[in-house]
Amino acid sequence: MEKRKNITSKIKVEIVLSLLRGEDPELISREYGVTLADIHHWRDQFIESGSDGFKRKPDDSKLIAAERKIGQLQMELEFTKKRTN
Repeated sequence: MEKRKNITSKIKVEIVLSLLRGEDPELISREYGVTLADIHHWRDQFIESGSDGFKRKPDDSKLIAAERKIGQLQMELEFTKKRTN
C-alpha cells in the first residue's frame, strides 16, 4: 500500500481555493495526488473554520502525549502486578 503524503495546511488552502474557483475536482485530485473525499472534507473544514481549521491545535499534541504516557504507565503497572504474583 502506498504511504500517504503529508499535506501541509498551506497546500490544503491552495486546493480548496482552486475548488472554490470552479476548477475540476478530479483534475485537482490528480494534480496533488489526493482523494476527492479529502478535497471535499478540506473544503468543509475551510468553510467552517477558515485556514485555521487545517492547523493542528497545540492541545491535541499534549493530549496525545498524555495518552501515550498513560498507556506506558498502565503497561508498567500490569508488568509489576504479574511479577509480584
